[in-house]
Amino acid sequence: MFRNPLVRICFYLSFSLTVLMNQTVLILGIGVIIFFGLLYLNRILFPEVLVRITPFFRFFPYMAVLYVGFSILLTTATMSEILIEIGFVSLKILLMVSIMALYIEQSLSSGVLIALRSLWSTLNRPWKWMEDFFLFFELIFRFFPAFQKEWESIHKGKSALGLNVNTTRWTQIQNVGHDLPGIVLRNYRKAEETAKMMELRGYGNQIPRGVAFPIRFYLSDGLFIIGIICCFFGVNFLGKI
Repeated sequence: MFRNPLVRICFYLSFSLTVLMNQTVLILGIGVIIFFGLLYLNRILFPEVLVRITPFFRFFPYMAVLYVGFSILLTTATMSEILIEIGFVSLKILLMVSIMALYIEQSLSSGVLIALRSLWSTLNRPWKWMEDFFLFFELIFRFFPAFQKEWESIHKGKSALGLNVNTTRWTQIQNVGHDLPGIVLRNYRKAEETAKMMELRGYGNQIPRGVAFPIRFYLSDGLFIIGIICCFFGVNFLGKI
């Protein structure tokens, strides 16, 4: 829908915040229609989006029971009012989670960071702290998948050896506390070695750094962002009238 990652994240954040902050059925209904329209345009991503929002349905019964229980104990609302309210709130949360799940599936790569670096390089400001900021997030995006893969490998290895059979919740927490420090330390050392290699290759000598495959920020992208922000404030203002 939007080619520039900055415009895309601005749209999805504004959309999800509008859904979360609104208090009217009309705006929520319009949000549902817009979401299904986006989902139809990206229908190839529907299975992945469904997988991401499945945990919401698992925890929803517990949330509903707690909400109804506290509402009965602490308020004077009738049961019908409580059910209507929890239905409205649950639909808002489900829609917001679905919107962000769709965004995540559309933006699995670090395109936002590349777009920010591309925009920053055009400003040509010699601020090293900003380059360090970008490097910090680049290392996070690089090593988090490795961290996740190593964690899954350890878990699968223990399952293959039969070490995870009939373990209690407390035992699982203890296993996490035992395995996590080592994984974090190994990835920290990898990140430190990568940072040293970047310094040896001249990191910090040229500020701002160039971008190998820059994402151009055009005037139309800026107008899109301004329009999205104006729509966000306008819709939320109308929702309070």
